[in-house]
Amino acid sequence: MAKQRWWKKIVISMVVLLGGWALYLSSKQIERNHRIQEEVSSLETEAIKIRRENETLSEKIQYFSSDDFREQEAKKKLGLKKSEETVVIIKPQPEQNKEGENSSVMKQQTSTDIGKENVPNYEKWWKIFF
Repeated sequence: MAKQRWWKKIVISMVVLLGGWALYLSSKQIERNHRIQEEVSSLETEAIKIRRENETLSEKIQYFSSDDFREQEAKKKLGLKKSEETVVIIKPQPEQNKEGENSSVMKQQTSTDIGKENVPNYEKWWKIFF
């Protein structure tokens, strides 16, 4: 009887140890699967981003290889024109202030006024009277 109890205790303890070991291994496997799943989702997100970039780059390549783009760049950078086109150059007008004065004239006046403000007051009076 005592021998049977002893064997039962050994068998129960072995079953508990094997069960604990199986739980430990399965928890490690679950953790590993979770990390792999996170990595897969991040790589899928990156792949989607790269596909979008490729689409925009292919659209740009298609646009840059078009005749419209070449014509536009030739006009803009090289100053070329088609034989049936007429080129008109319009010079921008100086900006107008609220009073209608030229901004360049106003800038000159303010710069001379600033120079006068640096002169002490007694020198201004001296220039007025003498």
